[in-house]
Amino acid sequence: MMKPESRNLSDRELLNRILDLLENQHKRPTRTEKTDKSRVYDNKALMALLNIKDKYLKKLRDNGHLSYSQCGEKYWYTQEDVDRFLSRFHYEAFSVGEERLP
Repeated sequence: MMKPESRNLSDRELLNRILDLLENQHKRPTRTEKTDKSRVYDNKALMALLNIKDKYLKKLRDNGHLSYSQCGEKYWYTQEDVDRFLSRFHYEAFSVGEERLP
């Protein structure tokens, strides 16, 4: 529901206010963006997230495809490490919008 003061605004003024609000909201990181960037995973959490097994995770580390931090025998992966890995091996769909023939 609109506030009473909004009813007196011209269409142009209302549009400018909406655009300003959207621009400010876009500039400000959301709560999830702040949390996601600082998220850290151990082996178990990352295997569950990516739905992979421990041997494949080790292979990704050993081949240099996935960055990590190590303390003793414990491995840690930041959200940035995971995002970088996923973007490095991301391929765009090539049949989007086309119907597949039988």
